[in-house]
Amino acid sequence: MPATETLALVSEKFVAVLKHEVAEEKAGALGRCARLLEHALQRFRSHDRPDLNRERLLWDLVERVEAFVIQREACGLRDSRHALKFYGVPHEAIARVGARRPAQVRR
Repeated sequence: MPATETLALVSEKFVAVLKHEVAEEKAGALGRCARLLEHALQRFRSHDRPDLNRERLLWDLVERVEAFVIQREACGLRDSRHALKFYGVPHEAIARVGARRPAQVRR
């Protein structure tokens, strides 16, 4: 086998292994984002008084929803509606995705 063909095969194998590793990292990151979303949902749901702390928890949840949606899109999963429904993300959080957290509810 000529050296150029051997080099091409090695390069193809390297690219395939690299693609596999990237896919594994994306899937792992999606799993971590999902766990963080679940934790934010739990904290938000456990606080039912309408006060400043609830607003902070809501904005924390919004940030987790946004990160989760972005990671899903990075994995090629474009439609997140069914996932947000599965997790039971409240509409008030979904409506704020992409908005800036107000200064009075900063961390």
